[in-house]
Amino acid sequence: MCLMAELLDIHATAAEFLALAAHQLATGEVDEAENTARAVLKIAPKSAAGWHMLGDVLSVLPGRRGEASDAYDKAVRLDPEDSEATAAQNDLAARATLKPNKTRRERGLSLPYLAPSDGKERLISEARAAEAREQWQDARKAWETVLEIDPSDTWAWSQYGHLLSVNLHQYDDAEAAFRRAVEEDPTDDWAWGKMGIMLADFMGRVKEGQEMLRRAITLDPGECYYHGWLGWSLYRQSNDLEGAERELMEAARLWPDYQWAFFHLGFVRMEMGDRPKKAEEALLKADALQTDDIPVLYALASLYEEQLNRPRKAIRIYERLAKLVPTDPLIFRNMGMLYQSALGEPQKAVVAYEKALSFNPTDFDVLTRLGWLHWEVLADVETGLQYLNSAAEQAPDSAWVCTHMGQALHHGAGRIQEAEQWFLKALENDSKYDWAHAMLGALHCEQGTDLVAAEHHLREAVRISPDYTFAWARLGRLMLLREGEGGNQAAWQALTKALELSPGNIDALSDIVWMGIYRLFRPDLVLEYAEKLVSRDGSNAFSRVLYSYALRYTSDDPAAALAQAQEAINLQPDDHYPWHAYGEILLHEIGDLEGAEEALLRAASLQHDCASTDSDLGLVRYAIGRYEAAPGYFERALEHDSECAAAWRAYGCFLHYSGGDTTLAEEAMERAIALEEENFEGWALMAAFLMLDEDRADEVQEFLGAAQERAPEGLDVIGWAMKYLQPRVLAA
Repeated sequence: MCLMAELLDIHATAAEFLALAAHQLATGEVDEAENTARAVLKIAPKSAAGWHMLGDVLSVLPGRRGEASDAYDKAVRLDPEDSEATAAQNDLAARATLKPNKTRRERGLSLPYLAPSDGKERLISEARAAEAREQWQDARKAWETVLEIDPSDTWAWSQYGHLLSVNLHQYDDAEAAFRRAVEEDPTDDWAWGKMGIMLADFMGRVKEGQEMLRRAITLDPGECYYHGWLGWSLYRQSNDLEGAERELMEAARLWPDYQWAFFHLGFVRMEMGDRPKKAEEALLKADALQTDDIPVLYALASLYEEQLNRPRKAIRIYERLAKLVPTDPLIFRNMGMLYQSALGEPQKAVVAYEKALSFNPTDFDVLTRLGWLHWEVLADVETGLQYLNSAAEQAPDSAWVCTHMGQALHHGAGRIQEAEQWFLKALENDSKYDWAHAMLGALHCEQGTDLVAAEHHLREAVRISPDYTFAWARLGRLMLLREGEGGNQAAWQALTKALELSPGNIDALSDIVWMGIYRLFRPDLVLEYAEKLVSRDGSNAFSRVLYSYALRYTSDDPAAALAQAQEAINLQPDDHYPWHAYGEILLHEIGDLEGAEEALLRAASLQHDCASTDSDLGLVRYAIGRYEAAPGYFERALEHDSECAAAWRAYGCFLHYSGGDTTLAEEAMERAIALEEENFEGWALMAAFLMLDEDRADEVQEFLGAAQERAPEGLDVIGWAMKYLQPRVLAA
């Protein structure tokens, strides 16, 4: 019983791995599929299904079709009823035997009264008849007898080599036969061509095979067959796309109905990446020549989806494929992906994904995508988690699935601790999985609980994938939390890298503009970023406010900044920040006391503890003659935030223009400088304040120099300072 249980367990494990290998092969992960199939054969070396799968994998790898044939042989020996393995092996042969378009390859039989008495022509007829009946061993015996009678018959050696390579998959013997043919007749282009194809495609001797194909072309440059196969080998085996395009174009020119050549020409042009319309032209020609060619249709759908950005056309091609292979889940999966992402039609995506699952209910890729669609797009978190749980059950070792689960729990369900565990599980499965590192780092950054871990994971993400925009942007945001110049430098480097990779990334734009204004105090450095931010995210009130602040320091026209603040209010009328920005511009730049008071009171009603709002209201109260009430606003501002440099600057200015204690005013300005040494405003105010005292000219130059060193380029720092020391609303 224990042995039986163990065998059952091995069988179940093998079945699971074979399902994984099939999925990997379908999604183009050919190397992984081979590794998985071989893992099955390690635990179950007599698994016919395992050998069949290995044959399927190897058959798509150029130069390894000989190995594929061997794998299919083993599958059939272990399971003689596996007709699909036999058919697949025959397909290998079919791909190598597309006939030349010239009839001279066929040898004509002699007339009876001219036939030699040795029976050679009768044996050739028997060989042909056996081939027609697919009795390959009988055909082999007949050809061998022919060659015993006449060892110098070049044509017979070529036919014999063809039989050995294409039908019997005995490549070493086939090579010997072809070589005998070209020894007897070095001008036999057909023997050179067939041997070249076999060496390159089936035996992995690529350069040698390609040279033989070139030899065949030299002997007969008008044979499309040789050009076609050389082109195929150049792109599949040598990655010589330009050379491949030339050969395939010549093959198609020589034979305008050479459908196979047009298909591969289109595929080569897709790989080249810079000529999608020419690729479309070739593939459409191939489709017109054979309307039910499944690989051609797949290539066309991929071209429309990935290079021509024509998702509707891709959908129509997939609909044609669905009629030809109605039970292929890959078709419906790809349709679902198009509906989900490119077309933004989530309900149609759901239908397509569910159709795919009806044919393969355990496809963790489709289960994951369907879960993602439900929680993120359709806001149905619970259904999304159900699908993701099913995916995780099918593929517990998939870092991709685990990270999707963590993301859904984090952003969809708000279950932070569970999300963290799934991200960690993803990294257990694959310690170099960049997405899991980035998500875990972002989670730690957002929670603020373990910033060391956050930095570690984000840096790992960009180390693994240096072009990972999201990870660079989050690393920049994290560095903004670090105090000191080192943090500023690291944040700037990370954010500019993110924007180099993705100039329109909204998170990175928002963070770098905020940094330029509030951390570096150099809005001029981020003005272009602020403009781009508004162009990309103009419906966001915060983006508009940031732009308005940048304009205040870089434009002589306050109306531009005011317009941005007004737009922010229109977008978010119940947000403190737009009202505050609007009120400050009216108060300090335009001198509209009534409008400023209304806006600032609205801002204060939305946030009661903003130190700079109280400071501005203190000026408003003083300007309207409420002299006794004004000091209370400045004092309350400092109670709200005693570390607010803007509040200390405002208090110093108030003491100056109200005729208060000048020593206390100077101390307030010094306190502001100490809190923000890199901000030009404190230094500029102190310089303007000291200019009122003729005996302190040396100090004026010191403070003025420090202000100019730190100020936005081209800014009149004394003019800026005087707007606060001598407010426009008081002059009115």
